[in-house]
Amino acid sequence: MSRLATARDRLDKAVARLERALDGLGANGSAGDAALKAELLAVKRDYAALSKTAAEVDSRLQSTIGRLEIVLEN
Repeated sequence: MSRLATARDRLDKAVARLERALDGLGANGSAGDAALKAELLAVKRDYAALSKTAAEVDSRLQSTIGRLEIVLEN
């Protein structure tokens, strides 16, 4: 597994843990809970954008590596 894939997997797991923690806060609806949920939504949006960018970078790097390998073989 590449370092990028490992990092994304760890981030996925961390977000899942945060979601479970927020679910465990209960339904008392305090302002702190609402703020935490809003923060989690913001983090999820950022994560989605970063994940997309990371996937694009990974794809471009793999393509470049493949081209370099072809050049080096010739």
